[in-house]
Amino acid sequence: MSHPLHGARPVDRTAGYPAAARLLTADWERIAGSAITAAVERNPELPARLGEIGLRHLLRDGEVVLEKLAESLASGSTSPLRLFTEHATPTWRRRRISMDDVTDLYEGLRLAVPALIPSDAAPLADAALCDGIAVLRWHRRLGGDRRKRNRILAALYKGA
Repeated sequence: MSHPLHGARPVDRTAGYPAAARLLTADWERIAGSAITAAVERNPELPARLGEIGLRHLLRDGEVVLEKLAESLASGSTSPLRLFTEHATPTWRRRRISMDDVTDLYEGLRLAVPALIPSDAAPLADAALCDGIAVLRWHRRLGGDRRKRNRILAALYKGA
């Protein structure tokens, strides 16, 4: 999404599913909470690794992701959520959150969102979240991501 001063049209927030976007923004606390619950079920060591404050930060991030997902639904395009994910990745790295943990959050949102929005808007929401997950998986390859390493490969690289 380019800035309107650079020659691109502003995003039309009525082109997609604005009613579904309003449903998401009206009930964001419950949706983000159920997404965190699904992320913890998917990755049981998440609370031990992040702690209570880290989970609260992830919940707050889930709220912002839902806001961008609502913007994607309202505009009928997956680019607002994809671009947000691209730009938020350095912030998550600075806070020492692995891309796998954020991917678990996005997967939790994939489970929680379709139950609340109309069925015709669900494929767009799923596509937007899948695009965000693809961005997270690409950034996972980069150095500096905190995840479990293969001990054998680490020993080979270390020269031991």
